[in-house]
Amino acid sequence: MTPRIPLLLLLLLVSLSSGLAEDLPAPTTYALHAVITRALAANPTIRASRQAVTTAQTKVAEAQAGQRPRIQGEAGYLQLAKDPSFTVPSMGTLVFGKTDNPWANLSVDWPIYSGGVIQHMIAASRQGVDAAWQGYARTQQETVAEAATAYYQVLSAQQMVTVMQQQVTTLTEAVRVATGLHDQGVVAKLDVLRPTSDLASAQTMLTQADNGVQLATANLKRLLNLPQEMVITVIPTTDAVLAPPVLLPIATQTALAQRPEMKQLLAYLRAAEAQRDIARAGRRPQVGLHAQYDFQRATTYPDMGSWSVAVVLRQPLYDGGTSKAQLATATSQRDELRDQEEALRQGITMQVTSAVLNLQAAEKKVLSATIAKTTAEEAYTAAVTSYKNQVAPMIDVLGAQTALTNAGTQLALAEFERQTALIQYHLALGDAPISTTQDAKP
Repeated sequence: MTPRIPLLLLLLLVSLSSGLAEDLPAPTTYALHAVITRALAANPTIRASRQAVTTAQTKVAEAQAGQRPRIQGEAGYLQLAKDPSFTVPSMGTLVFGKTDNPWANLSVDWPIYSGGVIQHMIAASRQGVDAAWQGYARTQQETVAEAATAYYQVLSAQQMVTVMQQQVTTLTEAVRVATGLHDQGVVAKLDVLRPTSDLASAQTMLTQADNGVQLATANLKRLLNLPQEMVITVIPTTDAVLAPPVLLPIATQTALAQRPEMKQLLAYLRAAEAQRDIARAGRRPQVGLHAQYDFQRATTYPDMGSWSVAVVLRQPLYDGGTSKAQLATATSQRDELRDQEEALRQGITMQVTSAVLNLQAAEKKVLSATIAKTTAEEAYTAAVTSYKNQVAPMIDVLGAQTALTNAGTQLALAEFERQTALIQYHLALGDAPISTTQDAKP
């Protein structure tokens, strides 16, 4: 079995090429590895999901900042109408300040104990980072699968064009031979009309096949963020989609264990639990330290020296029901996420089941197409031998050749269908579906 590429390798690939799409040189020849590399670097959805990770990481830093001391400087100037004073009977008027009052100080506030609020906020934000990373990983997997599928669709469409061109060539020769035989009176007019009708149908199908190549190529360019007017060449590749053990129970267990959506939802669940802890912690006492140094004090303040230190204890007594409402909200969100987890498990199980069944059907289709091609090859060999022995006419050889061409087409299309089914299988499992080796030479 071809060794599978770990997801971390894909993460590294994107990290190394996470710049703007315009910074990535766009080749004109694309095998599977080049398609995936370009798609991972050029996809704006990947860049957006990576930015979501960065945003989540800044929230962790913001939460961690809440447990550090805060230093603040303050300066001001107060101008009074007259010197402040008050009158005391028998003592007269006493002046206790001046009209000019500048002040400047430096203060430090440090939360010593927050009741666990800050710690739980940090925990919740870290779960947000984990969830963002899992979303980023799934976006990469979906991009790889979509790009690989589009690549095989182009190859399949190109194969159809090749086949139909061969069909048109074969039928053109069949019409020529049948016409000559009819002119010699060897065959009936019907023997001329039949290949002529088939030729017209083949020419129509060739036009449709050409259109299919253009549409498939346009879709691939869209995924690669390439200009539609750019001419590219899509070539076969030795890069292989990983062959899986098609065992449904094992596949389902693997998917439930490694699908990024499951891990993301579990991170959201842990974040919801942290939010519940925050709501509970908001009812606990909090202790803080306040220190201040006065460079200059207003004259209206009493002289207490240049510095002061205070320990502050705060105990919430009644917050109007805010903490209770926050706890109820977090609990409701947790319960909602649990229901979503069960729904996601059921959905993943169904996706894996469908992917396994489709893959099994594709394998059987390849086997049937292989047998059909072998039979067509034998029939063609027999027709050629009969023609050489003057037992069968040339038109029988052309018919056998057409049947062989059709059998080859069906086998090629079945192979492409199997590749697509394998891609969808690995996407359902939640791992990287492509193992890259070396691009085939055109």
